[in-house]
Amino acid sequence: MKAGAGMFFLLVIHAVAYSQSTAPQISRYHPRDLFPALSLLPAGNPYRAATGEPGPAYWQNRADYTIDAVLDDAHHLIKGTMTLSYTNHSPHSLPYIWLQLDQNAFKPHSRGLDAKLFVDSNETKEKKPFEGGYIIRSIERIKGKNEPSSFVPAVDWLIDDTRMQIRLSKPLEPGAVIRLRIVYSYTIPRYFYNADFGVNRTDILPTPDGDIYSIAQWYPRLCVLDDAEGWNTLPYLGNGEFYLEYGDFNVNITLPSAYIVSASGELLNPEEVLTRPERQRWKEAHNSVRKVFIRTAEEVHDPASRPSKPLCTWKFRIRNARDFAWTASKSFIWEGIRIDLPGGKKALGESLYPVGSKEPGSWERSSEYVKFTIEYFSEKWFPYPYPCAVNVASNLSGMEYPGIVFCGPDRSGNSFWRVTNHELGHTWFPMIVGSNERKYAWMDEGFNIFIDHMASKSFNNSEFEGYGLVDDYLQDYYADSLPPILTRPDGIRADMVFTTQYLKTGYLLWLLRDHILGPDRFDYAFRKYIRDWAYKHPTPWDFFRSINNSTGEDLGWFWKQGFMENYKLDQAITGVGTDPKDPSGETLVTIENLEKAAMPLDVEITTADGKKQRYWLPVEIWEYDYRYVLRTGIRVPIKAIVIDPDKVYPDVNRANNSWKSE
Repeated sequence: MKAGAGMFFLLVIHAVAYSQSTAPQISRYHPRDLFPALSLLPAGNPYRAATGEPGPAYWQNRADYTIDAVLDDAHHLIKGTMTLSYTNHSPHSLPYIWLQLDQNAFKPHSRGLDAKLFVDSNETKEKKPFEGGYIIRSIERIKGKNEPSSFVPAVDWLIDDTRMQIRLSKPLEPGAVIRLRIVYSYTIPRYFYNADFGVNRTDILPTPDGDIYSIAQWYPRLCVLDDAEGWNTLPYLGNGEFYLEYGDFNVNITLPSAYIVSASGELLNPEEVLTRPERQRWKEAHNSVRKVFIRTAEEVHDPASRPSKPLCTWKFRIRNARDFAWTASKSFIWEGIRIDLPGGKKALGESLYPVGSKEPGSWERSSEYVKFTIEYFSEKWFPYPYPCAVNVASNLSGMEYPGIVFCGPDRSGNSFWRVTNHELGHTWFPMIVGSNERKYAWMDEGFNIFIDHMASKSFNNSEFEGYGLVDDYLQDYYADSLPPILTRPDGIRADMVFTTQYLKTGYLLWLLRDHILGPDRFDYAFRKYIRDWAYKHPTPWDFFRSINNSTGEDLGWFWKQGFMENYKLDQAITGVGTDPKDPSGETLVTIENLEKAAMPLDVEITTADGKKQRYWLPVEIWEYDYRYVLRTGIRVPIKAIVIDPDKVYPDVNRANNSWKSE
């Protein structure tokens, strides 16, 4: 723009003769904060391209596990022997490796307990405090094929809270594999909870027919080594969840034969752990679009419904997964149903719950919800990758792992629908797209809330609301006390985690999809992001760059105000009048951004004869100044003017969004 033209624009603004104006307010808006010349995002590199895709030099390590576990139900004790195969695909020689020991969060004076992120109510229920945590009995390096049979180098290890460093006698070179054998045990924690946000992600639920064991974070797990942070070794404090490598799991679980067991992955030996009727129903369920009871409520009390031997070993396998969890109980009703996937593939949906949960509107609808959720998300975003999808009644009341989720035993109605849909939705974030939950919970929780919202609208003619994103919570999203979405979960007060990491993120993605980009552009970009980063480790910058490039938009302003900061929006009508130099009498409307955020401008004008005219202006109108003069083209009397008449944008003060003629 020429200097003369710019000066004329300023003169026009100040020449408006206002027929009505509000009291002057000082704007907090600074255009260069949202629209800088230099990108708000870091530059791309060979590992992570500026297009938001994995770069040509992207690398990722791999961890494969074989675990033999024993459940001692008399003492609530897990004993495990784990063989870990760790492959170094990085360009670095590794003198040590790091593992996560999440169970150590339940040791007295762990960082999580001392930071008050866990609340231990055990002392009120039992006379002595619970003492949990891993007992590491031995760690040995398994010799390689070319090593002499007598040569197995020693391994040293150091445990610090919920991390363990294994110091190698010889560095693990790029492309090399190390195999370790770890023997361990721990007592399952009970009664650990946080009143605002549950953190006991492994527990035991007592029922009249037997305890329900929900077993997760139950083996030493590899920390992620990546190009963004190096070793990711943040301690487990409670709110932050997990960041894990991908690999194959082969898990064998031995326990009394009275138990029914389900887990991540497919059951490999049904002939050894199921009765003949159960095997027949289990096979039938694989091909049935209606639920099949593999074990009925009546059979829960029938000893003949389980094999007549003291112990059973259940064998499971899952490939290219980032974790493994399992459940066991004598009290389970067990349902199965066929799930139809794109390309003609199938999966088995499973629901396991106690007799007391078999209620209409509750667990009697579990198979229906499991089937719909997996099929809907597979068709909409990316095919479901696992052989089974398992829903378990548990006092975890909402926790997810590859192929298995845990939901509350007494939920019903919308509450049961949304928790089932949400936990299964985590298959896509973070099980397929493997983001760092310990630092960026919004990249799995918020993304999941967003796709849940769409699923709820599609299920059974919108039978359930799911998680409301707008009406119930909008004012909470922009409270002064709320931290930015880009805040570590452990740095957020427990009662604010749900608002920031879940609901606000979901709301912003809904806003971006439905009202800024449009569904076609957004969905194409979102699917590409999922495909590009399936079974990989994206950062927030990768996501932002991916959406920018796929949509052809510089959305830095949106990411800055909504994710990096907690900026508010306040669009206000500050003047209505005409330009005294314009004899045509065209009405001009002055609108100002009074807060730090910007959004597209949507204005509806009603003339005195009742006709309505709509104006939609892009966000770029705010690149120059906090004030914008709308030339309406209207030369007849105006009755009313409204900014954002559909109440789409998160304006914190709608009182100044409207004007009426006197």
